[in-house]
Amino acid sequence: MTETLIVLIVFMIALGAVGALALAMHWGHKRDQGLVPYFFYLSLLSSALAVALSSRDLSLPDELVSVATGKHPIAAWTGRFATIFMLLTCAERILHRITTPGPGRPLPKLLMFGFFTFYVATIVSPAFFARHPNFAHEYVHVLIIATALMLFTPKEADLSVKTMRNAIFWFLLASFAFLVVRRSQVLMTSYQGIIPFLTVRYAGLASHANTLGPLTVIFLLCLWHRPFDNRKLTWLAGALGLFSLILSQSKTSWISLILAACCFAWFRHRDEIVVRLTDHRRPLMSVAIVGGMMLGMLAIAILIMFGNVGNHIDQALNTSQGASLSSFSGRDQIWRVAKEEWDRNPVFGYGLTIWNPAFLIAIRMPFAVHAHSQFYQTAVSAGWIGVIGLVVYVAILGYLTLRTARVSGGVTLAFFVVVFIRGISEVPLSMTGIAMETLAHLMLIILLTAYYVPSMAKQRAAVSANKPAIYAKGLA
Repeated sequence: MTETLIVLIVFMIALGAVGALALAMHWGHKRDQGLVPYFFYLSLLSSALAVALSSRDLSLPDELVSVATGKHPIAAWTGRFATIFMLLTCAERILHRITTPGPGRPLPKLLMFGFFTFYVATIVSPAFFARHPNFAHEYVHVLIIATALMLFTPKEADLSVKTMRNAIFWFLLASFAFLVVRRSQVLMTSYQGIIPFLTVRYAGLASHANTLGPLTVIFLLCLWHRPFDNRKLTWLAGALGLFSLILSQSKTSWISLILAACCFAWFRHRDEIVVRLTDHRRPLMSVAIVGGMMLGMLAIAILIMFGNVGNHIDQALNTSQGASLSSFSGRDQIWRVAKEEWDRNPVFGYGLTIWNPAFLIAIRMPFAVHAHSQFYQTAVSAGWIGVIGLVVYVAILGYLTLRTARVSGGVTLAFFVVVFIRGISEVPLSMTGIAMETLAHLMLIILLTAYYVPSMAKQRAAVSANKPAIYAKGLA
């Protein structure tokens, strides 16, 4: 009786899934834009509810915060609904592209090759051949959504930037509201960072301040690329984003935003900058740059000669902040463990279940949720096969980014810089599931798909001949 009931339940679920997919196909068969971009709303809503409905208290020690935090059933079911929505909408877009007659938009074949190579090397290979083989349905989610994103039209890509911007804006607003009404749930008040007078660290409704930082950078880049129609709202949103970023005290996020802003400024105002730098009648910018460099070098020279730098460095390293900085906030211990496991399993790696509770208990590092490095995470979980896949994928992403940097106004280069800088201390190219850490990677895929296709060479020729751009028409 029990076996029959189980078979009947499975059959009904499968029948419901097929029916839902059929309805989605019927709804979208005549529409060029699907519902995939709206997944970002549900994803961030699920993450926000997980913290908002929990009993997290950041005034407690770090070891107790995770223990005191549980996932509310509403947040869990919201996450499940977001996953189902993502699977249905992505499947609809993929099938729509397969079944739509006509030539359609050219596929980004090089990007697809790089992504699928990376997926096979870091998911399929360790799932079956690693020391601890394991496979879970979450491993397929990134594959499905990335495939759908690489089939996007320019309009869908532009809509994705806007939905990402709006979703993060509402997320930051909700986090700010909790800062007012439930401060201990979103703000750590005993943090010692590199800014002496700033002793608070803001995590918002994200799982950690190091998660809020890069999320805010994504928001600011999307806002810069596609500002709100209302100028006052754009300035308000920008102020909220900078406020959240500064209080998050995420140093890598600060660096990535500065570099990304330089990419934006150069590719969007390059002609103006070149004219100002070469204009001998108005040499203010050139004089300011050279003068600033000279003053900086003079200050460094004076500091070295008369500042007793060695003693100050020794004193700083003897403090808790200095010890944290010199050990990369404890990441050096995690990297050492990852290197040892990689040496034991060099070809296919330890497996995708590394950093699970059993492994963390064995190494006595409950805080190590991952390797805190994209390279070490790939190497320890997938071995040399994964490292080769990582190198190939990053090289292809870099090549496509350079090819699209100018036509995109620097936005593809900005997101590539964010992902690359983030990969030094975190795992932005994770393939084991969809989380806030993967949003920058997904947005980079969307933008590369929109701005780099085989016909882009013809478009660049048209632009050089002062003809209307194909992509500009697509976004109009």
